[in-house]
Amino acid sequence: MLIRIEHSTSYEYSEPLLATTQYLRMTPLSGRTQAVESWALTCPGASAAVWYDQYGNVCHTLTVVKPVDRLEIRVSGLVRTRDTSGVVGVASPELPLMLYLRETPATVATDAVRDFASRFNGAPDRDRIEVLHEIMLGIADTVSYKPGETHVHTTGSEALEQGSGVCQDHAHIFCAAARTLDIPARYVSGYMTHGLGHDAHAASHAWAEAFVDSLGWVGFDPTNRACPDESYVRTAIGLDYSEASPIRGVRAGGGDETMRVSVSFPNQQ
Repeated sequence: MLIRIEHSTSYEYSEPLLATTQYLRMTPLSGRTQAVESWALTCPGASAAVWYDQYGNVCHTLTVVKPVDRLEIRVSGLVRTRDTSGVVGVASPELPLMLYLRETPATVATDAVRDFASRFNGAPDRDRIEVLHEIMLGIADTVSYKPGETHVHTTGSEALEQGSGVCQDHAHIFCAAARTLDIPARYVSGYMTHGLGHDAHAASHAWAEAFVDSLGWVGFDPTNRACPDESYVRTAIGLDYSEASPIRGVRAGGGDETMRVSVSFPNQQ
């Protein structure tokens, strides 16, 4: 599938923004599931330096070069995707798998997480893919998709205990549960062009990947009860949202901030 993505994030300030440093992870890479045919990032009034983080994500450090009262970050491009039944495989080089067993503040293995994960910890010879699918569906059954009931700082455990959340929360719960069972797992951010009617799929999306010895990394999307197919575009990976979020940073000045996000997929083929 050939997907055209146009993504705009704009900020308006009640007072001049004096300085800001923003870390952007909004640029996809070519791999087994996708081939990037073109991609561009623009931000008038700011400069952006490109670098790669420890996970291999393409990152930009954005800095304002003079005071502004409005800031707009735009990315657009063409990505050709293919359906691999969620199998991403293994990149070269890879970080040690042990890293992806680490807890983070968003994926801490509380008693609630351990109790949830224990439901899927059966016989030692159980197929890992089967276990991971059960975790994915268990999250979908237990945590209803309800926008507005969590925020970017909500932990997976908190969403699990309250029984509601969004794709970010589903991905955090999946990572926490899988790691509790000694299965390496990581958070993925990107785009999804269509889903089960959730409004969030008109913007950015999040899911998880777990490592399976015979296959490498495999994606699981609890929000949609499915492994990612050709409608998904991967942009960044990390241990949790904080390491793979599209935009994250700090600012000085600006007063009150109003943010607007627009994502579209025109001329999808």
